[in-house]
Amino acid sequence: MTISARRYAPADAEAFLALNRACLRHYDIAAATSDQEARLIALLDSGRHLTCELAFDDGHPAGFAMWTLTFPAEAGIALFMKELFVDPTTQGRGIGKALLGRLCQIAKAEGCKRFDWQTDGNNAKAQAFYGALGVPMIDKISYRVADMELDSFAERLMT
Repeated sequence: MTISARRYAPADAEAFLALNRACLRHYDIAAATSDQEARLIALLDSGRHLTCELAFDDGHPAGFAMWTLTFPAEAGIALFMKELFVDPTTQGRGIGKALLGRLCQIAKAEGCKRFDWQTDGNNAKAQAFYGALGVPMIDKISYRVADMELDSFAERLMT
């Protein structure tokens, strides 16, 4: 078993889409439309707004981590991981650790003050994984405006 992790490249589109479809199924989220998938790949291919690291197990796509740099983080920048997904059929082989290690290397190379991420409040498995790695949990509250609410939210801001 050889685990490797590297930056997404345009030639990885099909491998990424297969992993993303598995991620959506894992979280019981409806499948993306072909237009949504095309938009996602266009963003990844352009290198704008989204950055992705892919993990491979003996050359087979096994997981991904979506991330970005963000500000502020104390007086500097932070690396923020939006999603860490490891195909359930390959969990327990060190793929999540390989992706986290890759992101640590990137954060250090970018001069980041910290590396942040979140889990859903009910994702006990992910929380146990991070806890077993000795990562401290911080107390933050997240807010979200769904796409269908953006217009009404923006209108409320103007009153």
